[in-house]
Amino acid sequence: MKLRSRERFEGLGRVMQRSWLRGAGIIDEEIERPFIAVVNSWEELAPENIHLDKVSAAVKAGIRMAGGTPFEFNMIHASDGWAEGAYSMRYILPSRDLIADAMEVMIEAHAFDGVVMIGCGDKVVPGMLMGAVRLDIPCIFLYGGATEAGLYRSKKRILIETVFEGVGQVKRGLLAEKELLDYEDLVLPGPGGGALAYTGNTMGMVAEVLGFSLPYTSTISAGATAQLKTAKRVGMQIMKLVSDQLSPSKFLTKESLENAIRFINAISGSLNVPMHLLAISSEAGVDIGLDTFHHLSQTTPTLFSFRPENPRTIPDLDRAGGVPAVLKELGELVHKDCLTVTRKTVGKNIEHAEVYDRETIRSLNDPWSTTGAIAVLKGNLAPEGAIVKKSGVAEKMWRHQGPARVFDAEEEAIEAIYGKRIKPGDIIVIRYEGPSGGPGMREMLAATAALVGMGLDDSVALVTDGRFSGASRGPAIGYICPEAMKGGPIAIVREGDQIRIDMIDGKLELNLSEREIKNRLSAWIPPPPRITKGYLSRYSKLVGPALKGAVLG
Repeated sequence: MKLRSRERFEGLGRVMQRSWLRGAGIIDEEIERPFIAVVNSWEELAPENIHLDKVSAAVKAGIRMAGGTPFEFNMIHASDGWAEGAYSMRYILPSRDLIADAMEVMIEAHAFDGVVMIGCGDKVVPGMLMGAVRLDIPCIFLYGGATEAGLYRSKKRILIETVFEGVGQVKRGLLAEKELLDYEDLVLPGPGGGALAYTGNTMGMVAEVLGFSLPYTSTISAGATAQLKTAKRVGMQIMKLVSDQLSPSKFLTKESLENAIRFINAISGSLNVPMHLLAISSEAGVDIGLDTFHHLSQTTPTLFSFRPENPRTIPDLDRAGGVPAVLKELGELVHKDCLTVTRKTVGKNIEHAEVYDRETIRSLNDPWSTTGAIAVLKGNLAPEGAIVKKSGVAEKMWRHQGPARVFDAEEEAIEAIYGKRIKPGDIIVIRYEGPSGGPGMREMLAATAALVGMGLDDSVALVTDGRFSGASRGPAIGYICPEAMKGGPIAIVREGDQIRIDMIDGKLELNLSEREIKNRLSAWIPPPPRITKGYLSRYSKLVGPALKGAVLG
């Protein structure tokens, strides 16, 4: 077995390096074994990570049982839950690239032979996968798990969006403030990434589809005994991958990425995931773009839905057969010859998968929708594209035209929504919230939740160069490219301009002549940057467009 660590620690000339290990309590028998990095996002800040110390202990036990020496270090997780609707949300997306960079630094600086990634959190998962692809050494990913939904008085399911949308319901007199406050203890009754297809949960499942994770592992509820047993198997499996030198370049291909795109459409996954898949594909040097997303969405049925009228959760999906059951149900739409960390193909992994609940996972002959969850829009307002989670939009809003209500920051729009200054038919425009302009491309969950809470989600659309949460619903169109700060047409929209949305034909148009748009753009002057020092200042100068993954140059 060829081991990178041997070059670092074998021989007389490496006595100093071995001394460093001995100073950390490492003995001869451990030095002679493969060195495995255990990258863990455990921390005390968020429910996604609070249990991962126990999970990593089980992973390390598995590594030792299989003859390896584990070395654990922690990875940052900037929590979306702390930052929603606030200035600090600007740091959340940029943390993804820090995670990828930190993995590269730690793995390369210490010449590990293999990597086990234990992650939970919206930017943790894609950041770890980006780092793994860049490093291209044997690796395996274990998702931190989803959460069972809370129950209010044994009847009403309480989810993350229940709380956000409840603020507007209180303001409208539809919900008692005390009841909303009671929900706080029920939203996350246990550890994990929430109950629905939020970004972290969706990306955890995507990691399994891409081949980074063992089958059935991404939908296990966080903290379950099954997760600890799985963690031991993951620790044992990395040793087989090191022996075979099976690295991501052998299984992350255009075909496996297409499987992931089909999967997120089939399960109504988070609208953040396309951007992360584009970033991962960029690290892999695999060319996918919006056209790929558009084509695969149009030809993939929606088999699993998180819509309010179908309140199924990730634990429900797990009980119904998990990710393998969805892939098997997709049939010939899936590339089955893609290799995975099982050292077998997707086809072999799902060979014996079954659907145990047809009300949770529909069949190809009886889908929730004949097309996928995500729609790609283009037009003179979004020349390079925009995306929307069509499955979360009332059908009457698939085609809509209305006057623009223009805001240069999310807070301004939220104030107008709660102040009842937004009327049915309006189209809210929130700009200068893109990767460079924000900077950091804030998530607009607070704004979309305000619309739902105020009863406007089926009559008011929102378009932005920012992004949306997996918990967002309603006609929320994001990722508009080029962004306002880069001189995209969204920068020159004026109050009252008519905007036309067509999710069926994939159009997003500003009802102005080409000459008027050119004249406005020629007179446009970019605003001064909001932040002029620190990481976000550097990020704003180096980050690429959202629809190319928002990766750092």
